[in-house]
Amino acid sequence: MTDYMAVDTDLPPYFPYPQFLMDMPLSHTAALTYVLLLDRAHLSQLNGWTDEAGRVYLIFPVEKIAAALNRSLSSAKNALAELSAAGLIERKRRGEVLPNLIYVKLPDGQEIVHPQTDNGLSITGAENDLRNS
Repeated sequence: MTDYMAVDTDLPPYFPYPQFLMDMPLSHTAALTYVLLLDRAHLSQLNGWTDEAGRVYLIFPVEKIAAALNRSLSSAKNALAELSAAGLIERKRRGEVLPNLIYVKLPDGQEIVHPQTDNGLSITGAENDLRNS
């Protein structure tokens, strides 16, 4: 059953969608992947996951990205390649058995707003996964 929203209706968990993505020539899958990675990067930020240069990183195996997007492994890989080419992410290889570190980048001049994690604006539910499973 679907109900209309009222003034006091609690919203379901959702991702904030950065407005700058509307002006970028990205596929829908790549844009959605960026939104997912940005949400996970915020969780990494809250957990203090930074490298030696103070940059926030996340660990999110491609298989898990594909599952979170409900897309194939090749679609997830293509989306990540598209985001890398657009300069929105950087991936750092850590060998064959460990997943890459992913750094989420923001275009210059973007105003940053952090979602409140205690009122349902973030659907990160799961913590960053350190395992390659």
